[in-house]
Amino acid sequence: MTLFEINMSRNLPAVKSCNSLVFFDLETTGLPAFHSPKITELSFCAVERNQFLHGQPKQVPRVTNRLNLCIYPSRLVDPEATNKTKLDNYNLEHQSKFDEDVFSVIFSFLNRLKKPICLIAHNGFRFDFPILRSEIAKLEKELPEEIFCADSLLIFRKLQRPSPNSEFVIEDITISTVEFPLVPTPVNPFQLINEKTPEKKKPNELNLTRNTEVKCRKRLTFRLEDVYERVYGQKPATSHVAEADVIALLLSAVATPIEFLNAVDCDSVPFTSIKKCW
Repeated sequence: MTLFEINMSRNLPAVKSCNSLVFFDLETTGLPAFHSPKITELSFCAVERNQFLHGQPKQVPRVTNRLNLCIYPSRLVDPEATNKTKLDNYNLEHQSKFDEDVFSVIFSFLNRLKKPICLIAHNGFRFDFPILRSEIAKLEKELPEEIFCADSLLIFRKLQRPSPNSEFVIEDITISTVEFPLVPTPVNPFQLINEKTPEKKKPNELNLTRNTEVKCRKRLTFRLEDVYERVYGQKPATSHVAEADVIALLLSAVATPIEFLNAVDCDSVPFTSIKKCW
C-alpha cells in the first residue's frame, strides 16, 4: 500500500531531470478529515536547477521567482486553522475567490518557468496537491504540460533515515522494560522422561535475568519544523504561514542539494496523476 493516492498507471511518463523546482505550500480552511478544505493562502518559490545545485545551506538562492496569494475560501475557516494560520473569514473578506483570474495568475507564473517543472510540497501527496487539483478541476482547467510533483516528506524520510544503531526509529515501536523471574517454573520429572517431542525455544528467545532492560527507541518525526531543526539545530522562526513554510522547506532541501535533487528526479509523478480530494 502506498503512502499517497495517485492513479497508478504503468504508463505514467517519468521525468528525467527537472529544470525548475517550485517549492509550494497551502494554508486551508481545515483538514480533509472534517470537511472539503478550501485554500486560504498559497505560495510558490521557483528555483532553476543549477541555482539550486550551487546553493549554500541556510541561504535562499539569489535568483528565485515567487508568487504569494491569499484567497477567500467561500466557506467557514475552522477555529483550529485560524489559530495556527491567523487567517479567518474576516481578514480574508476582501480577497478574491479561487476563480479563473487566480488560476490564470498561477498558470502564467508556472508557464514562464523552464520545463520540466516539479512542484515540491511537504506532505504534498496527501494534502497540498489533491486540494490544488480539486480547486483547478472545479474550474475545468489544467496546469501547463510537463508539470510534475514530489513529496518532500517522503524524500526526507529517505535522506534523514536513522542508522540501525541510532536511538531513533521511523516506525512506531512500543517496548516496555521487563523483568524475568530468577527461579524457573518447576517441571514434573516424569514429563521430562516420557515426553517424546521436546519443547522448542523461540529463535529470538534470550537468556535474560531480573532487571534486564529493553530500551525503547524514540520515534523520528518528519514534520517540516522537525526536518528543519535536524538540519540547522533550531526550529524555523515562523510556521503555518505559506511563504515562511516554503522558505523553510527550500532551506532544508538546499542543505543537501545533490541528494535532494536526485530524489526529486526519481520520485516525481505527473501532477495530472494526483487524485482530487473533492
